Amino acid sequence: MKRLIPVTVLLLGSALPSPASSQEMTDLRHLRFKLSAADLYSAESILEVHRAEKGEDAEYVLGLAWLARGAALNGDWDAASRYAREARTLAAARLGTPPNWDDNREAQYALGTAIEVEAQALVHSGKKAGAIRFLEESSKAQEKAPYNLRARIWKRRNQIELVGQKAPGFRTEDHVGADFSSLESLRGKPVVLFFWWEACGDCRGQAPAIRRTAEKYAPKGVVFLAPTRFYRDDRTEEKAKIETAWKEVYGFPGTVAGPISDEAMLRYGVSATPTFAFVDRQGVVRQYLPYRMTEERLSETVEELLK
Repeated sequence: MKRLIPVTVLLLGSALPSPASSQEMTDLRHLRFKLSAADLYSAESILEVHRAEKGEDAEYVLGLAWLARGAALNGDWDAASRYAREARTLAAARLGTPPNWDDNREAQYALGTAIEVEAQALVHSGKKAGAIRFLEESSKAQEKAPYNLRARIWKRRNQIELVGQKAPGFRTEDHVGADFSSLESLRGKPVVLFFWWEACGDCRGQAPAIRRTAEKYAPKGVVFLAPTRFYRDDRTEEKAKIETAWKEVYGFPGTVAGPISDEAMLRYGVSATPTFAFVDRQGVVRQYLPYRMTEERLSETVEELLK
C-alpha cells in the first residue's frame, strides 16, 4: 500500500515547520507558496532577487533547502541535487566549527533538508547503496547534533531501506501502560509501533483512530506498542504529562505498552510524530510510515500483517 501525499502538505503542512515559521519573512513565504503550486521557476526567481537584495543570509540558505525539496517533489532531480549540495555547504559554513546549533536554527533545518534530498537524488539515480553510505557518513558527522537533525537522517535512511529488514530492538528508560520487556520477545506476533509525543497535535488527532484499531485487532493477536521519549530535562514533570495524555487522550486498551525510549525514537527516525512501523510475525518491517493515518488505512495495513 502506498500513500500519496499532496505537494502542498509536504511543503506547507509539515509536522516539522521551518524554524522561521512564527516570524517568517515575505520572500521565503512566497517561495514556498510557489513551490506548493509546482512553480519551481518562480520560486527560483524569488530567491535570486532575495540574494541580490539581502545576500546569502539565513533566509537564503533556508530558501535553497526549500528549492531542493520542491525540485525533488517536481521530479527535477538535477536541480534538487544541485540545490541540496549548495544548501548543505552554506548551512555548514553558517553553523561554523564546532557547530553553533542554538543560534543557527535556520541553518540546522536547511542542513537536515539538504541531506535528505541528496539521499533521495542518489536513490533516484539508481545509487541506493551510495545513498545509504552518504547517510551513514552524515550520521557520523552529525553525531553531536540536536536530536531532530539526527532523527531526520535516520528517517530518510529508514524510508530507503528499513522495509524488509528485521525491526531494530531498543532499550527503554521507563514506560507507561502495560509492561514491556523487548521487541524481540514478541516474535511470532504481528506488531504495530506507534511513535508519539504527548504535546503533539497530530498525535492527539491520531488518538481515536489508533485506539479503535488497537481495540479491534488486539483480540486477534496483534500487539500494539506506543513508544515515546523524554523531550525535556525535567523528566518527573514530563512523565506526569505522558501518563495524563496516555489516560485522557489515548485511552488505550490495558494490553498496550508505552515504552519511553530515546534509542527507539532515534533509530526509527521519529523526527516528526506520529510515525508508524508495522512488523510481521517474523519480526520483519513491512511498512514504515512517518505521518498520520486514517483508521481505514491503519486497518488495511494491519490486515496485511495478519495474512
